[in-house]
Amino acid sequence: MILNERQYIITKAQINKFQSAIENLKKKVPPEDNKNEQLRYKSHLASLNGELEELLEQVEEYENLKDRKIHKLECKSLEELPEALIKARIFRGLTQAQLAELLNVKEQQVQRDEANQYANSSFTKILKVQRALNIEIREEVIFR
Repeated sequence: MILNERQYIITKAQINKFQSAIENLKKKVPPEDNKNEQLRYKSHLASLNGELEELLEQVEEYENLKDRKIHKLECKSLEELPEALIKARIFRGLTQAQLAELLNVKEQQVQRDEANQYANSSFTKILKVQRALNIEIREEVIFR
């Protein structure tokens, strides 16, 4: 998941590198009579395409959040809440520094919280983030 503009720029650069690597690889198709080389070639190409697809999905998600094309996030469990908070920050157009200012903490604290998916955050802190982002979180308790 892309957390900020810096990662967005780096990811876009990585996409270009993968696209270039795929194009170069496609120029070096091994002879059809060499089955081992053919298998290695196809495996390598599939691997590069898989990585490229994942990066493209991350960029698309980040751009959709920034452009506010996503209006609602669904969390199937509380475990998905941290990622939703990060996405909400991006949707609001806030940098980590701006969220830190709203929370009256240092930017590095928000960077750490997001990097570790709010793993060490208290419920009180989660509520402060929710209020700062001006988002509504609905939940259900389902008995099994």
